Amino acid sequence: MKIVSNLLIAGLFFSISIFINAEELIIGKGNLSNDINIVFEAAPKDTLYNNAREVLSEKETDIHIESLVNWNNDIDISGQLPEAFIPYLIIISEITNQNTKEKSIVELTPHINLSDGFHYAENIKLPGLRSDTYKIKFTVSIDEKNLTYHNDWKELYSYPLFDEKEFEYRNLDFKKMAEEVRN
Repeated sequence: MKIVSNLLIAGLFFSISIFINAEELIIGKGNLSNDINIVFEAAPKDTLYNNAREVLSEKETDIHIESLVNWNNDIDISGQLPEAFIPYLIIISEITNQNTKEKSIVELTPHINLSDGFHYAENIKLPGLRSDTYKIKFTVSIDEKNLTYHNDWKELYSYPLFDEKEFEYRNLDFKKMAEEVRN
């Protein structure tokens, strides 16, 4: 009976995870290094909370842009867990309306939720109509001001973790995502 109960719970969790992830549009995937994966997503707008800075309210938002940055699942680095979140990054998104050429630049900041755990994200207002097509260029770099390396890391692994990288995606259609509502 306990095995059946555990299977039902696992199945329910898996079903909920699929439902939550089905609401997100994968913009693109890449690597920051041999050991670090990055995924860019568009998600339904959300209500956000931060007492130290102003965040765009859900009603002023079209979509929620996210970046999941994690160690690869097969890393073998002492003190690091496979698939764990990589902190201390600066991720800038430059969103360009391909029809009007209007641009918006937004820095993705650390967020936490129940479906993705720690990630980088921000609510955004698209620079144009929801039905327009967009280009997004993501620039990813190390937060050099806040990340300090110990000698043991520098001697055995890459220093810095990676060089600044850019990822560009074109012909993005956010209309459906902008109309989605989070449950």
